[in-house]
Amino acid sequence: MEGALWLLVVVVLAVVVAPAESSGDVKIWPMPASVSSGNKRLHLSKDFELLTQGTGYNDASGIVKDGFYRMLAVVNNGHVVDGNFSDKSSLLSGLHVVISSPNDQLQYGIDESYKLMVPSPENPAYAHLQANTVYGALHGLQTFSQLCHFNYKSRLIEVHMSPWTITDQPRFSYQGLLIDTSRHYLPLPVIKNVIDSITYAKLNVLHWHIVDSQSFPLEIPSYPKLWNGAYSASEQYAIADAAEIVSHAQE
Repeated sequence: MEGALWLLVVVVLAVVVAPAESSGDVKIWPMPASVSSGNKRLHLSKDFELLTQGTGYNDASGIVKDGFYRMLAVVNNGHVVDGNFSDKSSLLSGLHVVISSPNDQLQYGIDESYKLMVPSPENPAYAHLQANTVYGALHGLQTFSQLCHFNYKSRLIEVHMSPWTITDQPRFSYQGLLIDTSRHYLPLPVIKNVIDSITYAKLNVLHWHIVDSQSFPLEIPSYPKLWNGAYSASEQYAIADAAEIVSHAQE
């Protein structure tokens, strides 16, 4: 969810990956189903941590953990966060993620809903993210990142207009983006960047139009001469390349 993607492989590869209201100076994208905010300001701890106590998902593949650290990288954005906290009561120590389902099998129509509370009413030192599936939780992480910004004067990461309560789910089961590498070859790093970008926007499908009459850049072992139809020998995708894209999407 950088998010997770479901990849369908036919002659064209279709990748299915896994939806915010503006309030004042905080912009959430896309608009959630329900959002409320307050007028207080919180600060993220320099040791902002992930809590998963009480979750029904064991995260054996590290989807939640990796998504959490990707979210932190987006929030920090390379800044040196070295300011001092003057009000400890406004400090957020971490994010508590609770996922109901132990299953992380990705399929069309999977529940991607979540509820985010910043801070948690039960434990104000933490934000709370509740989701039925890990893919809903990944969307919640993206939403949390959009509530945070770096204050250049205090050199701290802040969350304005708390407390926040956000409930959301995709309006449509299919929310995606098409890339066409049969007509415009894209290197693997670019495709990975596209996947990362659409997960930030909470889209859930990458349709990879990989071959067409203009070029055939995909290796098909049973028909080894097909990819001779690529624009050039340097503009091809080996089977291992396609598998790498699937792996990146699943992370």
